Amino acid sequence: MSKQEDFDFYCDVALKPDAEIEKVYEDEKILAYHHTKPFWEMHIVIIPKEHTWDVRTVEDPQLFADIMTVAQNILKEIPQEQLDEKGAKILTNIGKFQDTPHLHVHVAMGGQIREPI
Repeated sequence: MSKQEDFDFYCDVALKPDAEIEKVYEDEKILAYHHTKPFWEMHIVIIPKEHTWDVRTVEDPQLFADIMTVAQNILKEIPQEQLDEKGAKILTNIGKFQDTPHLHVHVAMGGQIREPI
């Protein structure tokens, strides 16, 4: 699992009221913000505010649907020419690829600017 099994960046840092993050979207259930150490030219992270380990443990299917709707809306804001030129991806990690024990979905566009941890 995580390289830091007991540390949940999202619960412990990102969801705190004084978190130094650039929010893209927020409602009562979901937060989306620019990754603090991006891997791609554009890198946004979408998380549920309620702690959920990963996509397999989401109890309410509507929550995951809502997260995907946020991802879709973020991508709708990007001009088609940029998407055609740079490409985009939506992804989530499980197991050894998941760096923190909290469901998070990445919306990324453009070239990779650093390697994932």
